[in-house]
Amino acid sequence: MYNLTDFYAILNDIAPIELSLKSIEKGEYDNSGILVKQTEKVNKALFCLDLTESAVNRAVRLKCDTIVTHHPAIYTPVKSLDIGGENKALLKAISKGLNIISMHLNLDFATCGIDANLAKTLGAKSYKILDYVVDGFGYGREFSIQETTRSNYANFVKNALKTKKVIAYGNKNTKIKSVASFCGAGSPVALKMVKGGLTNADLIVSADIPHHILLELLELNKCVLVLTHYSAEIVGFKDFANQVKERVKGGVEIIYFEDKRFM
Repeated sequence: MYNLTDFYAILNDIAPIELSLKSIEKGEYDNSGILVKQTEKVNKALFCLDLTESAVNRAVRLKCDTIVTHHPAIYTPVKSLDIGGENKALLKAISKGLNIISMHLNLDFATCGIDANLAKTLGAKSYKILDYVVDGFGYGREFSIQETTRSNYANFVKNALKTKKVIAYGNKNTKIKSVASFCGAGSPVALKMVKGGLTNADLIVSADIPHHILLELLELNKCVLVLTHYSAEIVGFKDFANQVKERVKGGVEIIYFEDKRFM
């Protein structure tokens, strides 16, 4: 058993909250940290990418006292609460006495975080960070791969991420030797990196790419793979849960929840 402060310190050691704060200073928006505190004792924690009703139900059924999410459980200011509305999962978690911790941009940028894990899953042996938040930490990874076609690489990515939901753009026979990946909805940063000459990657990988950004990338002769937001981040978040499990050494039971709807 851990107390909440010590448990959070372990999470913070892996993904320092300072990374989120530095990002906010640069104009991003985030809400990471301990968002709901109801009990000081942490015996069992459920890790889930999003705070959904299904995740809360699982936590309650398994008698967890804490939920750790990636996407902030409270993101924008809450002006009203409705048990049947958009905050029903949050209200249920609170009513059941659960602590809620969210690790968002800080976990995206961390050395062993979500963005780094995405690049490694996509074949990176090493990479360079494209957009630094502070020295040594940042967003977007460019890396080399063994030359292949866009079509073959798309199939590799589907298998690596265990998803069928990948949309590929660009000539299927285009030779790919370098990739730039951005976890989550990172296409605005991707376009900025390409237009600024900060990446010369043959292919861009991200999720939730708006049409106008996709169009610009294609006009700039880039091949593009569009992932679901979930598949772009779940590998790294699962690794985060495993890192925490190793750190607590059985002092807290770590349970992992995966939402199959998005894979």
